[in-house]
Amino acid sequence: MQTLSTKNIYIVGLVALVLGLLFNYCFFDKQVGISFFIYIALLLFVLFGLFGFLKVDYNKAVWWYLPPILFFSAMIGIRDSMFLMFWNFVVTVSLLFLMTSHIAGKSLKDYLLFDYIKTAVMLPFFVIAKGFDALGRMLTVGKGLKENQKSSQIIKGIVITLPFLVLFLVLLSSADLVFNRLVSNLFSFNINPSTAVQVFLVLFFTFIWIGSYVYILEKSVTKPDNRAIVKPAEYKFGNIEAGILLGTLNFLFLVFVIIQIKYLFAGQSAITNLGFTYAEYTHKGFAEMIFTALLSFGLIFGVEKYIEKKENSHAGFFKFLSGLMIVLLLVIMSSAFMRLNLYEQAYGFTLLRLLVQGFILWLAVIFLWLGYKIMFMANEYTFTFGIFFSVIVFFFIFNLLNPDAFIAQKNIGQFAKQGKLDTLYLSELSADAVPEISSLLNTTGTKDKYGKNLSKTAAEILMADKEKYSKYQKSWQSHNYSRKAALVFINENLETITNLTQ
Repeated sequence: MQTLSTKNIYIVGLVALVLGLLFNYCFFDKQVGISFFIYIALLLFVLFGLFGFLKVDYNKAVWWYLPPILFFSAMIGIRDSMFLMFWNFVVTVSLLFLMTSHIAGKSLKDYLLFDYIKTAVMLPFFVIAKGFDALGRMLTVGKGLKENQKSSQIIKGIVITLPFLVLFLVLLSSADLVFNRLVSNLFSFNINPSTAVQVFLVLFFTFIWIGSYVYILEKSVTKPDNRAIVKPAEYKFGNIEAGILLGTLNFLFLVFVIIQIKYLFAGQSAITNLGFTYAEYTHKGFAEMIFTALLSFGLIFGVEKYIEKKENSHAGFFKFLSGLMIVLLLVIMSSAFMRLNLYEQAYGFTLLRLLVQGFILWLAVIFLWLGYKIMFMANEYTFTFGIFFSVIVFFFIFNLLNPDAFIAQKNIGQFAKQGKLDTLYLSELSADAVPEISSLLNTTGTKDKYGKNLSKTAAEILMADKEKYSKYQKSWQSHNYSRKAALVFINENLETITNLTQ
């Protein structure tokens, strides 16, 4: 492990202070927008700049993290959906964590499933500990102070006390008008409540970036070699037990699949003849089928991990039974997908329904990946990395899909055929859906599902959006492509919107 000199730690500390101040400038009291992408890009630029300036070697393989990190952080400045914003933030931070771990010597190809959890839980503590360690080294200034322990402790005490003194002065000044006047007279500046938050943000993120950069720079290795040895499981699952378990469940799933083929895939008349409405049949049991698939995945994965193997290969009967079970589960998931699709055709699309459909497709890919592992004995590291990669692809596709715009487009398209449209749900969608909602301004004389004039309701939604998004666009930090595009669409139709809302 490399150790930074005190001089270099001071350089890192100065850079961290600048980044702390910029965090406050970019995000305090501002709607999140393009500033998130710029700040993340700046963090990465500073990191690799420090590597070069301080002449610290690192593993160049971590460069592949940059495109997905920059993509997901940039989408926060493009999409306005709160769902996408939240998950783009989570994915961006997760990739930053994994890149930090990789620089410190733990490549993703060396990860097992538990390693992802361990990285998320433990890395923040490592960073905080390194932050305190770096501050301790920064506060020990000069040889004279090192020799004079009392003087060193006095300086450390002053430096540690000052931020808390400022913070509590601000808080107490906000709590009492007389004390506020006294402090203002002493220091000749006005104190307001937001100052306390800003001081805290600057100090907190300065500390976090000191800890992060010092941890990365000192832990950096050029050739990570941390793959844990996967020991053979002590408990073995016998072939007979596996045969009974998988054979019985395959029979049960096969009966269920036959029923699905006979009724769900046969059309509406086959259901209504039994006394069920089609909506009732398609909605009933959907969650249970998804839970069955998830439970079955864990079951197959566990049996595959612990079953007896000969010459590092599975027995033919296990490959057959597990492969058959995966095929049957894919049919069950297809049934769940179709049920939800039919329900959407009757009642419209929502974000939750679209998300669940995407999850079913992702789960089907994971089942196929598990089948590959069983048939060709792919190691657990490769299997784990495949799951991680599929999650990144899932959110990448969802960003490209633009779910709010997709939902609005589909529901408006169904309105043309069925004459029913839930305008209340449309009003809850983000700026991503505004271009689609604008198309309803010309539907004069038609009613939504609540019996209201559709074009007037659409105009009211767009007028409310104009007021909301205009506030967000006042600062460059809050700039968002979808909000900007929404305002353009609204302003282009402002005369029509105004006339309809009067």
